[in-house]
Amino acid sequence: MSFDFLNPWMLAGLAGVSLPVLAHLLSRRKYDTVDWGAMQFLEIGRNARRRIKLEELLLLALRMGMIALIAIALSRPWISGGIINSFASRPACDIAIVIDSSYSTDWNAKAQTPREQAVRWAKALLDQLGPGETVGLIDARETVEAMIPSLTRDRSLIRESLVDLPKPSGSSRLNDGILRGLQMVNAGTNVSRHVVVVTDGQLHPWRDADEHLWLQLKELREQATVPADVWVVSTQKQQARQNNDAVDRLQLSRELTVVDFPVRIRTRLKNSGAKAAANRKVYLEVDGQRLADKMISVRVEPDGQATIEFEHRFRTPGSHVIAVSIDNDNLPGDDRSEAAIEITDALPILLVDGSTHPDPARSEIFFAKSALSAVANPTPWIKARTVFTNGFSQASIGDAQVILLANIPRLTDGQLDVIKDFVDSGGGLGIALGDQIDQEWYNSRLFDRGRGLLPAWLEKIESAPSGLDEAPITIESESLQLPWISRFQTGGDDGLLDARFSKWHSTTLQPKLPAENISPPSSNAAVQVTESTDRPAAATAGRYSNGDAFLLSRPFGRGRVALMTSTLDADWTTLPARPDYVAFLHEWIFQLASGRVTRNVDTGSPLFYPIAQEDNATDWVFINPEGRELDPLPAGDELRPMVRLDQTHLPGTYRLRKRPPNGEKANPVSDEFFVVNFDRAESELTPLSDERWAELTDENRLQRIETPEELFASSETGTARVEFWHLLLLAFLAILVGEVFMTRRLVQGGQVFVDEVPTPE
Repeated sequence: MSFDFLNPWMLAGLAGVSLPVLAHLLSRRKYDTVDWGAMQFLEIGRNARRRIKLEELLLLALRMGMIALIAIALSRPWISGGIINSFASRPACDIAIVIDSSYSTDWNAKAQTPREQAVRWAKALLDQLGPGETVGLIDARETVEAMIPSLTRDRSLIRESLVDLPKPSGSSRLNDGILRGLQMVNAGTNVSRHVVVVTDGQLHPWRDADEHLWLQLKELREQATVPADVWVVSTQKQQARQNNDAVDRLQLSRELTVVDFPVRIRTRLKNSGAKAAANRKVYLEVDGQRLADKMISVRVEPDGQATIEFEHRFRTPGSHVIAVSIDNDNLPGDDRSEAAIEITDALPILLVDGSTHPDPARSEIFFAKSALSAVANPTPWIKARTVFTNGFSQASIGDAQVILLANIPRLTDGQLDVIKDFVDSGGGLGIALGDQIDQEWYNSRLFDRGRGLLPAWLEKIESAPSGLDEAPITIESESLQLPWISRFQTGGDDGLLDARFSKWHSTTLQPKLPAENISPPSSNAAVQVTESTDRPAAATAGRYSNGDAFLLSRPFGRGRVALMTSTLDADWTTLPARPDYVAFLHEWIFQLASGRVTRNVDTGSPLFYPIAQEDNATDWVFINPEGRELDPLPAGDELRPMVRLDQTHLPGTYRLRKRPPNGEKANPVSDEFFVVNFDRAESELTPLSDERWAELTDENRLQRIETPEELFASSETGTARVEFWHLLLLAFLAILVGEVFMTRRLVQGGQVFVDEVPTPE
């Protein structure tokens, strides 16, 4: 038998039991006894005195008992087990319904999809709830959202929320849904509490159901006054693995490019199941339109995959959505994959020249500027401006989206702060080294123990071997793995891979420094300095044939930084003389610029977009995949204002639109597009096995049911909990009647017991 209180803190009211005693003591009076002639006829006998004293003590006990009963009743005591279970009816309950909204619940091979069956099951549960019972609704996807902030008694509100649930999309994390449900019912007011998970019985949503989840479940139950039960409803009977074809996430050669520049779109068509799929037609779509000349036919073997690649040139600037799709099968949620891309007329960049040589042909950026903005080209893809180091400032950046530092000796503190702010807000920074750089300044200020802009610590200048029999230092083909630079792996003759390097700076990500450089000077021990945990680790985009890094990059804030360990001109390398030099610079700069506006993010990641300085966040509105308008938040600073959207729990295409003036219609043509991607692992339709169900339900962590009746039947037996505060209130009323009766009797009897006080002599 168990006994506890729903509101144990109300037991503090038991301190009020002392109030009648205090009132009694404070009301006692001391009298002087004066003898007079007829007093002997009014004296009370000893037995009468004893009776009056007992009645007063009993009245005091009744008043104390009334206060105690009120305090205990307000604490809402409950009892369960033993003989109580034989007589208890179903107690009122609090229920949190967790709906699995992963895209696998949209499987339409039967008359009803698992999502439709889940909604019908939840409505049947609502029909059986009684007065005073509360319910909540949780939408479980990759991020868990409560459709209503807290439990409610309004059944119609829950029914409307079930109808308004967004369509199934993305994956789901049912373990997070359970934890959110427990938090919701733990704030309930009833003595019976339940979390009900309605799912389609697939394996993937339980992938994270490990010991960490069970520990959290146990802690939440132990912390709760009334432990909640967790139930799982599978709307699909266990069945064999289903066949399914799915389009994987798109990979773009670049998310920011210029008009008429080829963009490569790569993805994979995957098959899961025991039999091979028929030949599938794969389509390329641009802004919702299938391109007639961009269709291929692919056959995928059982549990196999095929690589899909398209190429497209955009003729107009602006924001666009690219999609690769197949004809719908029984699971439409993975038959299409999208990505957003930004097209511009020309990308503005700033080249910072570290040389002061009077001859322009001897400058550090001569070859780069000629390659990017040739005089003979009236419509260059990149619009480059130049400035010397001593002339660089905030004003010189202008509209540049990328800054390229070419063999800069060092920067002033003010210049360094300007560049940090620029990159942190989404700008791109390229750093090319050379013989003029102050290596000590680069390491102490730019690397800054892994917290600064520089992706790696500079060791020393290396030189290629001079012997005739020695192999030249070139770029290793297999090191060019990142999508934006991988096109040079199979370049033509005399391309990037044939460029020779005579000198370069060797680097390391984990330098060993004297301890006095990072700690009090009194310490002489050497320690290893690793990169700061608040900055992502650097990625190597290319290596030399001797293993040293050629190109390193990493994110910094919302922007990107890349370090080229050799020179941008022809001092240390023959690269500027190679045909691939122009293409390499274009790819490098566009990669750096792509951090300015991240068009493609994962579920739950915020969206950013830069706006004009005269605009406000209220001038813009985001539109989510369901067509709902969402107000953005202001972001950035006064120099680079931005808008931000955090509500990205639904995967799909988002639009950013400027609000039209009053009375005017919106212009969808000028919309800015973003795509929120999702985990596609649930495309492999594998149901939970009996062994996995046994693991989930071990030690009654979760319990399986099929109908609402089973849930309520369990509340009436075994663990039934019964509140009896109403019985305490009845007892309070009975005692109150007794107290009134005794008070009236004492008053009507005209008897007051007076403590005797000795008469002074």
